[in-house]
Amino acid sequence: MTDLSPASPRGFVALSAFRFRLWPILLAAGLMLGLLELGRMIARPIYHAGAAWWDGHFAPFLLLAILFQALLGWLAILAMRRLLPAADDHLRWPPERSYAGLAVLIGLGMAAVMLVADYWPALAAQTPPDMSYSESPLDSAGLLLGMLTTGLAEETIFRGLLVGMLVVLVPGRLRTGSLDLPVAAYLVALMFGLAHWKSFTVDPFYQAMAQQIYAFAWGLVYVWLMERSKSLLAPMIAHGVGNFGEVAAVIALNAAWS
Repeated sequence: MTDLSPASPRGFVALSAFRFRLWPILLAAGLMLGLLELGRMIARPIYHAGAAWWDGHFAPFLLLAILFQALLGWLAILAMRRLLPAADDHLRWPPERSYAGLAVLIGLGMAAVMLVADYWPALAAQTPPDMSYSESPLDSAGLLLGMLTTGLAEETIFRGLLVGMLVVLVPGRLRTGSLDLPVAAYLVALMFGLAHWKSFTVDPFYQAMAQQIYAFAWGLVYVWLMERSKSLLAPMIAHGVGNFGEVAAVIALNAAWS
């Protein structure tokens, strides 16, 4: 028998196969805070021990913190592979298309959005954007290198470990229009924004609020890249290019408008 009834309209938002569990979300939040802070804690005594070499410059501490956060993230992923073998951490070279070129373009777009969101009053007045860090060549070079490599730590922890874990422990997918991502992507994107909470204590409110919004959005984009490339490489590239591009633009504008 032929069904001549009209097809059900496809809703703009759809949640499928979702199972809510609170404890994995709390565990993920604890892991996020613990791994990020532990990386900084390990970096601090090494930084202070070598103070005579870099004479108070902050860039070496930044690079040390990124290094140890990345190492801790990789160790946590190794533990997850044993304890939760169903989880896919995407810590591999892309098996097919890398999406590296698209990641670079996305990163440049992110840099432009962040530059405007963070510094629009200075850009409108054509005055040097406020730099909350040293303008010395060593710190500028170290900061740019740190921004370029941030994804090694943060993508390993946030997307590789936390999304990989929550996809299994809090299953489900949320489709909004044509964007179809695991519920874990939204949970970790929210954590990714909240990880920048200290901005509210040191930056203007509009800037801190903007960072919450675009950090959440970027978190979803990183998972989109990860799922399509089946690897963390593309989100690492987009993350690094975005951060590098904004800081490079701030340094260049300070040099041009000072």
